Amino acid sequence: MGELEDLAEEVSKKLMEKSESLKDEEDPTVKLTVDNFFEVISRNRIVVVDFWAPWCAPCFLYEPAFKRVAKKYKGAAVFGRVNVDENSKIADEFQVLNIPTTLIIVNGKVADIVVGAVDEEILEEHLKRFL
Repeated sequence: MGELEDLAEEVSKKLMEKSESLKDEEDPTVKLTVDNFFEVISRNRIVVVDFWAPWCAPCFLYEPAFKRVAKKYKGAAVFGRVNVDENSKIADEFQVLNIPTTLIIVNGKVADIVVGAVDEEILEEHLKRFL
């Protein structure tokens, strides 16, 4: 079991390093927490929310695609990320059972749910229906 844990830790570390290297110098997303989540969704017509966790390898693979879409649609929608470890109440309220999960919230209500680390094109297809 020790060998497997070592391998998992090594893969996780490499994914984190890769994610860091792919980050844009300007983050087009908002960090959503229990303190600001409901204010953000009530003040914006379209909010796209990525539920993730630091230990989730698929979340790190999805993050660059999510941020590219966020950058492309800046001004048309607000893109935010919720760390489920730090904000479990939000995840519970929206019944997020798997991560990454992306909610597209329109006028304060969940309009669409995308589960998994999808590519940019899939996320855009879901989003375009509400723009």
